Amino acid sequence: MTPSNKNRPILLSMLCLFAWVYYSILAALFLLALFYAGWITEIIHQYIPDQSWSNVQVSLLFLGMFVLHAMAFSGVILLWKGRRTGYYLFSVPTILIIVFHLFRPEISWLSTAVYAILVILFGFLYRQMKKLSDVSN
Repeated sequence: MTPSNKNRPILLSMLCLFAWVYYSILAALFLLALFYAGWITEIIHQYIPDQSWSNVQVSLLFLGMFVLHAMAFSGVILLWKGRRTGYYLFSVPTILIIVFHLFRPEISWLSTAVYAILVILFGFLYRQMKKLSDVSN
């Protein structure tokens, strides 16, 4: 059962809206970058000659990040509808992104923190969604 707007916590609504915008922009940017992977590889070699990334490696990175962000976006849609399985569809790819960030020290800790905070906050709201689904049954 999906909770109505009256039963959905305001924090869940605000988090979903923020996550929709955040993940949709990032997924769109990674999809766009996938189409320009060859040009981006040339730029990497020009400005960071120590890096020996091939066009295939850059394309796979962008494809993987696009898929992870799109999966998390789909999870947010299910969370908006009140489906608790959306939390798993959201949190698994987000945790994979966090792990990737931890192995890349040049990535800002701020973006890693945003991902982690979203998983934690949606996790707290998961309990409330369980209570809402029990009440609506």
